[in-house]
Amino acid sequence: MKNNNHALVIGGTGMLAGVSKFLAREGFLVSVIGRTEMKFERLIAGSPPDTIFPIQVDYDSHALFSEVEKAIAERDPFKIVVSWTPNYRALEQICEMNAQATSFRLIHVKGSRRYFEDEEIPIPVNCEYEKVFLGFVKEGGTSRWLTNDEIAGGVIEQIVNKKAERIIGQLHPYSERPS
Repeated sequence: MKNNNHALVIGGTGMLAGVSKFLAREGFLVSVIGRTEMKFERLIAGSPPDTIFPIQVDYDSHALFSEVEKAIAERDPFKIVVSWTPNYRALEQICEMNAQATSFRLIHVKGSRRYFEDEEIPIPVNCEYEKVFLGFVKEGGTSRWLTNDEIAGGVIEQIVNKKAERIIGQLHPYSERPS
């Protein structure tokens, strides 16, 4: 089934499940990389029919690339890639595999500790690269991690109202980058 609105969500059955469902409701065919069959079943059950296409592999698995290649062949190149993975080499290779796209967006979701890391992936010329940093929430005199709904809501906000960088919650107020 070909569709020029094909999206890939890496880590799309957990904290990004809301993003996978949002893209499906917006008319995308959504290829989703995840590891757990039970999470895929819940994701598919809560989505419009024939919109979610599971790729059940670990993002460190070599099988990932053949499955991504297959998804591109069956449903066209990705228009949007949303990635929550620390495996930058895999993400770089997925972007290279998507080179036949006229243009696409890469929304790279990073934990707050990644805010200060210099490692970046080479960005293809046909890719709009956007970063979303996950912070924390202060409540009263304490702080907590973001919920999956808060994370998905922030990434959806990025999809709808794109910026080069977006912070969900707040980051630790470092005065300078650590050495």
